[in-house]
Amino acid sequence: MNRAIAALWMAIIPPLFAVAAPLQAARDQVSPRIEVRIDVSANRESGPVEPCSLVEVSNGNPIAFWSTFGEVEPGRPGEGFRVVTAANRCGGGSFADAAVLPASGGRPPSFLILEASANPTWDPGPMDPGPVPAMQVVLSVTARCLTGFSPDGRPRYGDSVKEHRSVRVGEGEEFVLPIFPVAREQEVLGAREILVRVRAGLAGRPGATEYGAIAVIAAAPGTEVVVDGGVAGHTKTDGSGLVPSVPVGQHEVRLRGLTRQNAGRLVTVVKGRTVLVSPEAADGVAAAQPAFTPAGTNSQGFPEFRRVRDGAVMVRIPEGQFVMGNLETEGKPQPHQVYVSAFLVDKLPVTWGQFKRFAAATGRPLPPEPYWGIHDDHPVSFVRWDEGRAYCEWAGARLPTEAEREKAARGTDGRKFPWGDEEPSPERGVFRRNWGYEGTDAVGIRPAGASPYGLLDTGGNVWEWCQDWYDPDYYKSSPLEDPLGPRTGRARVVRGGSWDSRPAVLSASCRNWGYVGYREGDFGFRCAADPKR
Repeated sequence: MNRAIAALWMAIIPPLFAVAAPLQAARDQVSPRIEVRIDVSANRESGPVEPCSLVEVSNGNPIAFWSTFGEVEPGRPGEGFRVVTAANRCGGGSFADAAVLPASGGRPPSFLILEASANPTWDPGPMDPGPVPAMQVVLSVTARCLTGFSPDGRPRYGDSVKEHRSVRVGEGEEFVLPIFPVAREQEVLGAREILVRVRAGLAGRPGATEYGAIAVIAAAPGTEVVVDGGVAGHTKTDGSGLVPSVPVGQHEVRLRGLTRQNAGRLVTVVKGRTVLVSPEAADGVAAAQPAFTPAGTNSQGFPEFRRVRDGAVMVRIPEGQFVMGNLETEGKPQPHQVYVSAFLVDKLPVTWGQFKRFAAATGRPLPPEPYWGIHDDHPVSFVRWDEGRAYCEWAGARLPTEAEREKAARGTDGRKFPWGDEEPSPERGVFRRNWGYEGTDAVGIRPAGASPYGLLDTGGNVWEWCQDWYDPDYYKSSPLEDPLGPRTGRARVVRGGSWDSRPAVLSASCRNWGYVGYREGDFGFRCAADPKR
């Protein structure tokens, strides 16, 4: 072993042991103590409601939590009721029915009652990215709304809205479950949505307060950055600014220029991550409605469209049949004819530059930075499935189905790879690179690797999330027209191979999977959409 390699190992081994120690300690516990934080807040027309929070430690038992929105009192005969205050209250344990009943000297009854339970378990799973603990959280939420009062003044509540999710949350990450009130509830509360945020981690871990950062982009030079009411700095001549060492949690950010004060927005800072804020997002100005504009025909003869929200180019894939699956790739009798309706799909994977705009517009933190750095023209990586889906929905699109992804990459002539049957080469795709030395490459610079429809980077660079749940035997029972994947599952399909894949994995029919909460440097995505008829 030469000196350079020895030095590299000496630099890597101590941090690995430092991370592996608490992991092993958790494995040694039959029921590790897990700390769960639940925040409930509402996005209102007049501004966000201060969140109610609960932090509890579970020893393997579910954690109960309740929250209420709005307080009401009976109106005059024939008027139903009126809202006294929009206050948000919360607490741990089971919800006490007495809390909604009028009592002498007590609080008025609540308009909306939300009850939740979270059952966390420690579950790394076979695809956990390295020795990093992760929590599987089963979250159940029930919401019921006041409909009126009985003749004796007792409040009555209508049918419940129930949500049930099972999610995998890593250290420093969070899961957000939106609850959308119906029109009447929105009118009474003035709230567009109620957000239930869940974070979980091993309890009792040493360390001081955890921090992330807030970065401002695309602002006017000299714009004042205000965090939680205090001036945290000013933007530079290029309109950017950084507020480092911001404690994790929710913070209000305002960008104040020379001529006017922009409205605030609520952002969530995550440990070790950076949240982007732009003037458009902070000002609360709604972006243009998602739409596609014609962009001509590509060299393969297929129509292209430009997505208004993020500028991505989409290719229209015609309807029709193709052979899905390949014995040479999968090694089992699965090839079958599938009919896929016409759809649009991104010509290129979503890049870091595009994802930054999304993060700034929505207040989401950026994914962790890969060791090769963040480059605007490289495919975004370290994204979870839910983050890819959220981006596509923000852009006016969706994730592609597994069948759509294979047809877009393969076409209808039964080829093995997107470009044909020739084996992969550096001119056609990015593959077989070594961890610690190289990573992704810029998108769209390998025309020799184009698919029959003109898509690029469908073989190599990054695995791409699909909409479908993963089932290794799904092809045995999948429908022959527009298959959507299994109804449930623990992992989602990824397609295309990546920068660290072996050549055969770049096959257009090769299937792989990742947990919804899986985050790794070779996972990215591209979007799809239904064409307007």
